[in-house]
Amino acid sequence: MRFIQLPNALHKSLIDLISLNSSNQKLATGGKDGTVYIWNALQLTDLLTSTTTGPDGDKITNASVDDVKGPDPISTIAVHKCPVTLVRWSPTNESTLITGDENNQLYIHIDQLSLRIYPYPQCKSEIDFDSDSDLVEVDSVIDISWSHDGRLVAWSTSYGEIHLYDIKKHTHQTLTSLINGGKHPFVIQRSLAFDPTNNYLMSIGDDTLIYLFQYAFVNDFYQFRLISKISKIINKQAFNSKYKRISWSPDGEFASIPSANRNSTSLISLVSRSLQWQHKVSLVGHDYSCEVISFNPKIYQNTSDPERIYSILASAGSDKVLAIWNTTKDTPLLVMNDISSAPVVDMCWNSEGNCLYLASQDGHLSICRFEDSDLGIEISKEKLDHLMKFEKEYLKPLNHKYEVQTSKKNAPPIEYLNQKDAVDITIASTIEKNEKNGKISNSSVEESNKLSNSNHNSSDLKSGESTSLIPEIPPAPEMDAPEMAGDALLNAMESRLSKGGNTATQMDSLPSSSSFSTKNGATSTPPVINKPTLNKVVMKNGKKRIQPTLITKTKTQTDVIANAANGNSQFLAHMTTKTPMEFDKPSYSVTESLHREFKRSQTNNDSSTGTNGPSSKKLKRDLEPVKFIGSVITNPNVTFSKVRLSVPKIRMSFTISSKMEEVFVFDVKNGSGNETRPSRVTYYKKDKMLWCDFIPRFIQLATEGSQVWSVCTSDGQIIVYSKLSGKRLLPPLVLGAPLSFLESFDKYLMAVTCVGDLFVWDLETKTVHINTQLTPLLNLASKNQNDAISRSENITMCSVTRSGIPIATLANGSGYLFNSALESWQTITESWWAFGSHYWDSNDDNTKKPIGTSEEPSIIDLLEHKTNEEIIKRNRAGRGKYFNKISKNMIMKEGFESLENTISLSHLENRILCCQILGETKDFKRFFVTYVQRLCELGHKAKLFDICDQLLKEKDELSQLICGLDRILLLKEVILSCASYRDSQRVLVHFAKKIGVLVNDVDGIQL
Repeated sequence: MRFIQLPNALHKSLIDLISLNSSNQKLATGGKDGTVYIWNALQLTDLLTSTTTGPDGDKITNASVDDVKGPDPISTIAVHKCPVTLVRWSPTNESTLITGDENNQLYIHIDQLSLRIYPYPQCKSEIDFDSDSDLVEVDSVIDISWSHDGRLVAWSTSYGEIHLYDIKKHTHQTLTSLINGGKHPFVIQRSLAFDPTNNYLMSIGDDTLIYLFQYAFVNDFYQFRLISKISKIINKQAFNSKYKRISWSPDGEFASIPSANRNSTSLISLVSRSLQWQHKVSLVGHDYSCEVISFNPKIYQNTSDPERIYSILASAGSDKVLAIWNTTKDTPLLVMNDISSAPVVDMCWNSEGNCLYLASQDGHLSICRFEDSDLGIEISKEKLDHLMKFEKEYLKPLNHKYEVQTSKKNAPPIEYLNQKDAVDITIASTIEKNEKNGKISNSSVEESNKLSNSNHNSSDLKSGESTSLIPEIPPAPEMDAPEMAGDALLNAMESRLSKGGNTATQMDSLPSSSSFSTKNGATSTPPVINKPTLNKVVMKNGKKRIQPTLITKTKTQTDVIANAANGNSQFLAHMTTKTPMEFDKPSYSVTESLHREFKRSQTNNDSSTGTNGPSSKKLKRDLEPVKFIGSVITNPNVTFSKVRLSVPKIRMSFTISSKMEEVFVFDVKNGSGNETRPSRVTYYKKDKMLWCDFIPRFIQLATEGSQVWSVCTSDGQIIVYSKLSGKRLLPPLVLGAPLSFLESFDKYLMAVTCVGDLFVWDLETKTVHINTQLTPLLNLASKNQNDAISRSENITMCSVTRSGIPIATLANGSGYLFNSALESWQTITESWWAFGSHYWDSNDDNTKKPIGTSEEPSIIDLLEHKTNEEIIKRNRAGRGKYFNKISKNMIMKEGFESLENTISLSHLENRILCCQILGETKDFKRFFVTYVQRLCELGHKAKLFDICDQLLKEKDELSQLICGLDRILLLKEVILSCASYRDSQRVLVHFAKKIGVLVNDVDGIQL
């Protein structure tokens, strides 16, 4: 790295802000003298390019003193009458610059053209500043930020407002109403920053709260919403902090918060979007003197481990220390002390990520240039695109129901800020100018409204929106209103912006049909279906009977059905995805003979105990006898089966997004379950329908395979469609009972009926792969009760792997797989190993899956995590206290000294065998090497010899590969990884000679 500081003090020895344009050619600075300097950035960086090697091997610049003092600004902008506090280049137009001063005056500069923009209505009057006088208390501009597409500009003022300006439509609005309902005064927002994905705006105020806004464009009009108030990052306001600079990582994952603190420790906090805006990374070292942070615009990867990616950020502040951080490390990569004689107030990177510009309050400008190997290797474009797609998955729609942090019982309603309520700044300036000249009249207001309508007709009438966007304007206070540029200036600005960059690009982060907007532009909350009233219970013939009630369609339900009939899939998708799936309880129906026998046994038990009347034992639910003659309601298979599983309830509609590509959507709308109004199945690509089918039955579940979509009906039929054309690949599969699970992976389709039958089909060969039952897993004899139906463990998960192996987990924490070769269920995980194994739920750092990779998670790790969840659910005291209680009762007893070592070996052996069945090659190798090392530590030579002999012997008899790994190479790795264990070296040397790792020589054994 090379560093240089220009010796000349600029802007009367006070620089407030610097900014570099998108082409890395122009650097703008502003400060106390009220002028803006435009520098040739390439000329400044050339001072660090020519270097020589010093006596210690360090690179020294060849630039002379005259060269350092020589650079002069290429142009000067002198339109401000007071100190310039803000300078920001447009991120999409290299010739567009916006500046602001302490008198709340903003200017947009396009080449040599200037357009003044001011807040409306104006809060403070202009005050002339003397160059040597103290600052006068006025409504000054604090911070400013451009959106990534260059369309929106947001700035905060000392009056406690956040202003928003649309470059394309020339509208102005404030975001203060979203925070406190428009009440004033409000706290000053010290820093603003749009994220690089064009979805969020973050601000930090003097009240230590972090406000997070989400926005999206609908029909080319923005909508803003306050989604979070983060209060746990900053506990104490930094002393005398007049400015802060927050920054976003280039992928939008991290937002850096300066001067954060926990307890009494000051730190830089990185808030993660994927963790629901929770603190994730702490960078400690600046104390309470770090106010400026800037992320490098590039994402890098580790030179030794290309799968590990990270971001680079620079931090500085009033401690005059510059630190360069890596987001994957706790310590900085570089620290430079005393880089200036005054606090650092701003910094910016160039778009290449190899040059950093810094400005300090003493008026000096500094430049840092990094070599290619200093920061790391930039990731490829393919990996960056994959990472951005991964980050896009965390983006929630604008109408998502967030958890509101409030102490009141009733949560506040969702409030939106619509651009349709904004003020057209051109019309507002005309009316204010007329008021100033005393010419305001009703006719002028009408003409202004007509002008407003004509300005918006070209873009709004196509979508059918109302064009009356200008609200009633209150009379302006008596003051000297600044003159606004004329129509020629506006047209010139608009034409320049359209040529310079894509500032009018519409964001597609939210489809138009997913927002609930009324005709006047106000956004309302999504409709809620009324809950049905409880049925009335009456007594008839001494028995409780539930009086049937009519299912009345309320107004809300009528609207929902109307939307469903119109094919508004996005409307129903919003409603159905917000509520979890509900299930009907398992059937308690039995045969009449079984019910009669059960009642007789109950009567005999009561008479033998001498009690009168019914049994004192209260059953959870009475058995329901079924007469089969003339009965078509209950399926006989369910009545005779001992296994009863819950069945999903019929949903009015549901939508599933494709796992392959999010643009494809599978939509199901249930009808009346007969031929009168059949159910409809539709497959969409965005808003375009690809194919459709009608089924005269209720549809319960749907799943996606590699090339198919499958649905099941309420009577236990499965229909398989081709994903491409919607062609039926098979006649309906009739299973004879409703389905509880329907899962698919790749070419395999798995179905589980409510009576415990499990099927796995290979859809490529159109043959059955597995046909078995879940009865052995439910262990009916363990919880036998004195009734005809025994209650067993619940099934918490049932799925299928890529190779067509069914996997199931129970509520007791156990996980199982079905081995088709042995035709039996086998245990993968259980709570016993969680209690005693040293390797339970263990993950090496090198095996963690980095963000953005397409690598699938481990099945073993997933099931062990499920076991942990069930243990915590069953033991409310916590897993630690539960294990501690067991260990005191077991391990401390005589004869159980080696209990944990034995359980650990058994756990590893079971892991290895399960990985071999599942085909998990990476986990198999990891667990196998760990297991062999553990054997060497404990001195189990017999087991070590048996394993090595099996790898060597079966080379010719069986396959050369074991779980996709070469046996000889695996044996070689085992020998090398365990060579340091002295007790096992005799066994390892024996097999090393056989495979040629060691050879005999005259002088001894050599590698």
